[in-house]
Amino acid sequence: MRRHWLVLAAVVAVAAVAAPYVAPARVTAQTKEVIFYGFGGTHERNMRTRVIPPFEKKHNVKVTYVTGTANSNFAKVRAQKDRPEGDVLWTNDVLHVVGKRLGLFDRIDPARVPNLKDLVDVAKDPDGIGVMQGFQAEGLQYNTKVYKEKGWPAPSSWYDLWKPELKGRVALYGASGAYMHYFIPFLARLEGGNERNVDGAFRKLKELAPAVLNFVNAPAELDNLIKQGEVWLTFNGSSRVYELAMTGFPTDFVYPKEGTILFGNWFEVVKGAPNAALAQEFVNYLVGAEAQELFAKHVFFGPVHKRTRLDADTAKRVPHTPDQLARLVKLDYVAMNEQLPAWVERFNKEIERR
Repeated sequence: MRRHWLVLAAVVAVAAVAAPYVAPARVTAQTKEVIFYGFGGTHERNMRTRVIPPFEKKHNVKVTYVTGTANSNFAKVRAQKDRPEGDVLWTNDVLHVVGKRLGLFDRIDPARVPNLKDLVDVAKDPDGIGVMQGFQAEGLQYNTKVYKEKGWPAPSSWYDLWKPELKGRVALYGASGAYMHYFIPFLARLEGGNERNVDGAFRKLKELAPAVLNFVNAPAELDNLIKQGEVWLTFNGSSRVYELAMTGFPTDFVYPKEGTILFGNWFEVVKGAPNAALAQEFVNYLVGAEAQELFAKHVFFGPVHKRTRLDADTAKRVPHTPDQLARLVKLDYVAMNEQLPAWVERFNKEIERR
């Protein structure tokens, strides 16, 4: 989930005809099975061990978990459009809007998803197609030990990345990193542009590039540079930061004063799903307070259900307060999807290969 997920037209086209996919056996409503296309890693472990079992027990249903990346799972659903094999797809902001455009997803039925009325506004699709699973904030990550030793205050602005005393101690995601895909249009907004005019963002990135220690493509690469003490400041997703902090490493997340980027995942009911009714009920459970508490506590995603209970430690790690929600900036994902190929090409040419 954490890397290479934002869709480019070429990526989706290639993925759709990539390595052959052996689909799970087609089922009928009588078998009481929901086929779920989900992420791997910590998300999969949380789903299999904590989130799914209560739903299976309550509904006497089996949830078959098909593991993949956002892109690979999206490609399966697209390839199966005329005869879907899966019921629910776990995806991201940009693939959500692409799938809507391609007619791959069904509307959420309020009668079967009564939790819909209790969700925060940002979690609801304006057309009623899909529902947000949860969200993290994209902001600044810093080494608290280094900052304390140097007597520096915690970073507070996106523009702290450009401070001369941090030259050679900053790392950034590269052109294929999802967090950079979000950062480009957000920085463009800060520089007076928008998702369709990112010249200001590239101007500032060119200024920053000589001070960057490394451009990374995978979150694990960035984690290693931070743990080795090579990187003191970067930007990252809040869930990534707190996963590292939970290992005991001295790092923390900052909500910059200019605003923080909303980074969300979505649940989609596949149009024509073989178990459509159960799919709706499964989504209802996943966005309910019980499951949302598990997402927040174990993978540090902000809850979408307004009545989700958070213990004190979890509340410190997930965006959920009115102030935090007000500062989350939702980008134009349609425009992002249209512009991404050009951004990647330009980033490779003007920034990363300089």
